[in-house]
Amino acid sequence: MNSGIGNQEAIEAGRDPEKKEKFLRDSQNYILRMTARITNKSVTISDEEWSVALRAVSSALDSYDDSKGDFWPYAGLIIRSRLTDLYRSNARTKAEISVRPEAFEGNVDEDDPDFQFQMEVREHLGVTAVTENSLKDEIEALQEELGDYGISFFDLAECSPRAEKTRSSCASLIAALFAPPPPLTPKMRKSKTLPVREMLGRVKISRKIVDRYRKYLITSALILDGDYPGLADYLGYVRDKIQERGQAG
Repeated sequence: MNSGIGNQEAIEAGRDPEKKEKFLRDSQNYILRMTARITNKSVTISDEEWSVALRAVSSALDSYDDSKGDFWPYAGLIIRSRLTDLYRSNARTKAEISVRPEAFEGNVDEDDPDFQFQMEVREHLGVTAVTENSLKDEIEALQEELGDYGISFFDLAECSPRAEKTRSSCASLIAALFAPPPPLTPKMRKSKTLPVREMLGRVKISRKIVDRYRKYLITSALILDGDYPGLADYLGYVRDKIQERGQAG
């Protein structure tokens, strides 16, 4: 997913009320889709989740700068945190039933007398939705791994594809890393560089794309090949391409 609105626009929107209003208006559909993925359910502008998410993005614009990486992953952290607070608050008031903290971590005791309600909360949050702290942990772990490749996580704002056609090309290149036989990710991890010749032998894409987006390609491959479920949520379009290639093969 990509809203088509970049980091610089977010910075400018945080400084100018009129630009912020336009930013939020232009991003409405993207925010709805992001909120739906976080909550694991369909969300419309009539839902409470929408208003919470919109306020979260507005708050993210107020505090965003280049040091925080790409804007939308940063905004996603705040949306997740605000929605978790919303569900915790609602849970405390629903029939005066106490929601166990474990429900917010995806764990529910079947012997609990309030098992059904605890399950509703767990499912509402989405088992795969990660908390703000766990996503920060993923970023820190990935940052350490990227060091072996001479890449900083926060460099990615400058080397991420923006145009739809370029994003599609990058997704195809990443899919080529995972496609058998054999997958190229082990070779990449061993050499700490992209196996360019083999990749281009599997997909007809210009070498210039590989050279320009090398950091993005490596980082995306490491996320999808590693233990980064929260970060992987932001690469759904790449996973779709990998799946398509696997089915075609």
